[in-house]
Amino acid sequence: MAELVPVPAPVPAPAPVPTTYRERLAQFKILEEKRYELIEELLDKLDKTEAKLTQTELDLNSEQNVRRTLQSEVVEAKERENALAQRQARRPFVILLVDADADGFLFQDKYLTRRASGGENLADELLVRMREYLRPMFEDADTLDIIVRIYSNLEGMANYLVRQDKVRNLGQLRAFSTGFCGRISSFDWIDVGVGKEGSAGRKVRESLSFYTSNSHLRHLILACSPADLPASLLSTLPLPSITLIESHPLPPALTALPLKTARFPTLFTPPPPPPPPKSPKARGRNGGGALQLMQQENGDGGSTWLVIQPERSKSQGGAGLMRGRGGGRGGEEEGDGDSSLSISIGPDNTVSVDSGRRRRIMS
Repeated sequence: MAELVPVPAPVPAPAPVPTTYRERLAQFKILEEKRYELIEELLDKLDKTEAKLTQTELDLNSEQNVRRTLQSEVVEAKERENALAQRQARRPFVILLVDADADGFLFQDKYLTRRASGGENLADELLVRMREYLRPMFEDADTLDIIVRIYSNLEGMANYLVRQDKVRNLGQLRAFSTGFCGRISSFDWIDVGVGKEGSAGRKVRESLSFYTSNSHLRHLILACSPADLPASLLSTLPLPSITLIESHPLPPALTALPLKTARFPTLFTPPPPPPPPKSPKARGRNGGGALQLMQQENGDGGSTWLVIQPERSKSQGGAGLMRGRGGGRGGEEEGDGDSSLSISIGPDNTVSVDSGRRRRIMS
């Protein structure tokens, strides 16, 4: 098989050299046109470059203006921050809010029972305890303003203390609160009156929301029932600036929050212990028998009706008075003469009360 030999490409023939002046002139015209095209292309690129340069210069000026504006705003913000810090440093304060109607936050008897002097002693003791509590937290604790707001229903508190034989009347408690307010100018005892709308718990919650938004507040100490402090409210507040005074054990919803807690046993009476579980039968004042609900039948007509009577001791003897449907008022039977009480309700809606010695019948 014969070997294939590559054939070289034909060499283009050289362009004919112009010989006449017209041919040479035509060649010069072609060269001039190409030179003009090149110049036009360069000028077009120059125009575009100058337009981009102008836009870049405008953008740079705009960025410089924005940067200068931001720098001036930063300077103004720092000046405002410094001015605010100076204003806060002038009169920072700590406030104590107390719901004196809440269980566990009744002040001790050594204050409540001494009228105006007791209120003055309580104000002095509160100031001392607040300073002691704040010193580990703030270096300037001794120069902070201490504000105290105590909310309560004075009339309801007075009625309770009268029943406890601690005061004789409302006037003594008012003298106590007046002595407290007059001792220190920033201490106030506010009487919220009677009724749900004026409850001390609501006042404390409103004051809590108000004071925590104050820029001068350094710390807030709160003495309030956990039932009046929903976790949804506390979670919206600056919790590191709040201390909760604990009397009863706090519910899990509050212990889960980053709250400081404290106790002030020298100020508040400890809450009463929980009542013992109730027995099935309610005992009488003198330790007698409990009330019993019985169902008995009248032997005459066979009708069924209810008798309510105390359980009798062995020394008291038999049952009390019973009345049947057909007996009428003349069908009364005397009891055994003891001092127990028997209440009978007949089928005709008559009520008979027998104390053992006297009997009353009411229709």
